[in-house]
Amino acid sequence: MKIQLNQLKVSDISLILCCFSLHFLIALDMLIIVPFSASIALDTGVTGAQAGYLTAAYALSAAVICLVIKGSKNANHERKRILLLLTGVTVTTLLASVLNDFYLILFTRLLTGIFGGALAVVNLNYLLLVSSDNNRKKNMAILLSAFPLALALGVPLLLFSTSATQWQLGFQLLGSGFICISILFMLSKHCQGSTVTPPTPPITPESTTPEPPATNRVLQLALLIITSAVVSTFVISTQYPVMLITTLDIPSSQLSLCYTISGLGSFLAVQTYARMSVKSGSISRLIALLSIAMIVAIHLGFNTLDAMFAAITFTIFVIASSVRTLIITTELISSLGANTRTKIISLQSAIQHFAVGLGSTISSTLITLRSDSAPDFTQVITVATVLIMLTPILWWVNNGSNKREYDKAPAAKS
Repeated sequence: MKIQLNQLKVSDISLILCCFSLHFLIALDMLIIVPFSASIALDTGVTGAQAGYLTAAYALSAAVICLVIKGSKNANHERKRILLLLTGVTVTTLLASVLNDFYLILFTRLLTGIFGGALAVVNLNYLLLVSSDNNRKKNMAILLSAFPLALALGVPLLLFSTSATQWQLGFQLLGSGFICISILFMLSKHCQGSTVTPPTPPITPESTTPEPPATNRVLQLALLIITSAVVSTFVISTQYPVMLITTLDIPSSQLSLCYTISGLGSFLAVQTYARMSVKSGSISRLIALLSIAMIVAIHLGFNTLDAMFAAITFTIFVIASSVRTLIITTELISSLGANTRTKIISLQSAIQHFAVGLGSTISSTLITLRSDSAPDFTQVITVATVLIMLTPILWWVNNGSNKREYDKAPAAKS
């Protein structure tokens, strides 16, 4: 019995490692195109102004596929879909490294976004399906922390590896990573196949506790909270580096260091949260405190002439906003039943991709020019403050709605 338990633990660890590594590469594939896009545009003979289309192609196609693809309730089916989608993202990523035409590369990035967006949804749903009730929230938090880790370590390391060569090597390294993940998934399946799984007892109406149906209002409110958290973050996060560079003339090396520190800080904070048992009231207070930290960091950073101090406030903002979004997403998704969870996983992935463009658009339209032609971020700060505080308010409303639903359930049963 002890040997079987140890094998099960090793199998669980390898499974989480596979899913986390896959999510890490998906995030890295999405993030690395930003620094690569300018070099790709210049190398393929188009203007630098068209470089942004490479980022938009991935984000928009990933957002659309997240709305279309649906998670299933069968873990084996999800595993097969992961392997199939891994084949697609590997081929398109490697293909981009051998193309010399900008529009062909643009088309491959669009296809990569389709495979990458679908993989993000299916991988998350797969991990939740194979996780026990006690470990589901912890495993989900670990998986979502792959994004800040990719920002902190993946992007700098990949840029360092390709600094002496070209962007093609970056895509080749990513493609090789996807191949390794495919092998790990197949080996993980082999290990699990050798483990004897106890038969599932038959489900009878007497022994089954029906899953409480989630109303459309509950689902809409959950999606609204996620939208508010992501949009309020990107309204500022897209303009903070602009302010640091244009107004304070911060060196690029110092800005890269800010991203690294903030990414590591976010990763460690989320890992700590994943291993703690936090009550609902404490989560509400934590979200409120993180929102206040974001607002303080914005007002201090945008109203100082000290580049070092502004860089510190930017790092604090990134950590607070990343941790807040990951906690909100984890708590909302893990609290839902299986039927509603498969719906919101796809929708939240699409929302996060769309929110990047929406937040950037909102902030860009709010920027004005001063008399000295310097950008004025006053309206951006005001709107961002309102949007940031809207998130904890919606969270409290959602908690009140859930409490009323649970209070009604015993009354209806009696």
